[in-house]
Amino acid sequence: MITVEILGKFYDNHSLAIVNRKIALELSKHVDTIKLFITPLDKFTPSQKLNKDEIKILKSLEKTSEEEPDIQIRHTYPPMWRFPVSKKTKVIYIQPWEYSKIPLEWQYKWENFADAVITPSMWTGDKYLDAGLNPERLHIIPNGYDPEIYNTDPEDSKFFDSKKFTFLFVGNHQSRKGLDILINVWKDAFVKADNVQLFIKDTPQIYGHNNLLSQILNLQYHVDCGKIIYNSDLLSDKDMANIYKNSKVVVHPYRGEGFGMHVQESVACGAFPIITSQGPTEEFIPQEIGFRINTKRKIVDLTSPELFAIKPGDSLSNMGGHAWILDPEAEHLKFNMRLIYSHHERKKFFDKVKEYENPNTWENVGKKYVETIMSVHNKSENPRREY
Repeated sequence: MITVEILGKFYDNHSLAIVNRKIALELSKHVDTIKLFITPLDKFTPSQKLNKDEIKILKSLEKTSEEEPDIQIRHTYPPMWRFPVSKKTKVIYIQPWEYSKIPLEWQYKWENFADAVITPSMWTGDKYLDAGLNPERLHIIPNGYDPEIYNTDPEDSKFFDSKKFTFLFVGNHQSRKGLDILINVWKDAFVKADNVQLFIKDTPQIYGHNNLLSQILNLQYHVDCGKIIYNSDLLSDKDMANIYKNSKVVVHPYRGEGFGMHVQESVACGAFPIITSQGPTEEFIPQEIGFRINTKRKIVDLTSPELFAIKPGDSLSNMGGHAWILDPEAEHLKFNMRLIYSHHERKKFFDKVKEYENPNTWENVGKKYVETIMSVHNKSENPRREY
């Protein structure tokens, strides 16, 4: 029996908390091999609209004693470097990243502190290897989705008129998400007379408030473009599934991404993906079920406030603050959006998405976490850090 602690946030809708929540729920099922408890860095509030049954399980897993874990899994941003209480405890980090260089501090600390590093995509894993992380310590485990919620079972739309051909964007205003690219393309790609709309699901509660709504209102007042619907509400998983199921296309023209959980979830609900090429989404979206946007590499300063990548003064791996980001071509994005909207055989595209069976369910992902935990625990060497 391996005693495992997960440390991080569990009770909001940020991707890190979602992963922590789902991994805890899956590991809690493996009672023959794992004794699990969690140490939340946040508190539950009803406004987050989380699943009540899941919250009950998580609450029962919260640490109530001073038991020292054999394995401590840390999934926070920024990473936590405090030594665990016990010398016997091995530390596993879960850490996504979206850019071609990583913070130098991470590589140094992981090399001297971490017994394993889990990241959800080989795209990010390659960046960790480029920075000098020991390959023996790197584990690639994708993020999952819940097929009980995210599936192609039809539902009436609760958020928009599903008779219109709906393009969906889920994300925020940060440069790496590429919403500015999409909005600039939208105003030229479709007009009000088209039976089309763009639904933008923003998350200002997590990434900060912005002026997106005023920009959209200004755009629709002054430009004869297709309809745009903006939503910034806190929504439940079932609400998001309802949006996915009633959207024809999910568009994600990102410049930087560590995985793209919402793309995976929306495709599980039958939405056709238009995504940046050369990024991590290619690892779970096959070529035949979506359109990939032609993408170049562009050199930028990662310390720039416009990118919101790292803070000025932070050091990056491979020297210097400049690195390449993905740069999807706006014209090719517009071409792909017009193509899927006007294609006379577009039903064939949608049918291929619905036929696709993605193996990355949380149940399967949980099993991979168990394998990694057992692998790290069974290594004869002592924890990496030195007291």
